[in-house]
Amino acid sequence: MWRRPVNLLGGPLVELTLSLEEAEALHAVLEGLLEGGTEEPMLERAYRLLGWRILAAKGGTGLTGRISGFAREAGSLEEFEAAREGMLGPILEGLERGENRDP
Repeated sequence: MWRRPVNLLGGPLVELTLSLEEAEALHAVLEGLLEGGTEEPMLERAYRLLGWRILAAKGGTGLTGRISGFAREAGSLEEFEAAREGMLGPILEGLERGENRDP
């Protein structure tokens, strides 16, 4: 099992161990709540935090593998999101250019 301490915003810590399947199910439930209009900052952070840890656990190849590597190496959610944005930003910008859009 792969583990890495997570830097949190403060307050008491709770350690939670879930299987990958359980984590993905919880992530899907959180996503449904957020897409349903729930505007709770801590819920959104929990969703992002869980997504980060799922990526770190999954691994993969190609682009997914690189993002998973960033997830494993990052010491915080914010560090991971900055690294991901740095890598994906140019890719997404290229996809958004006019010549790459569907007519």
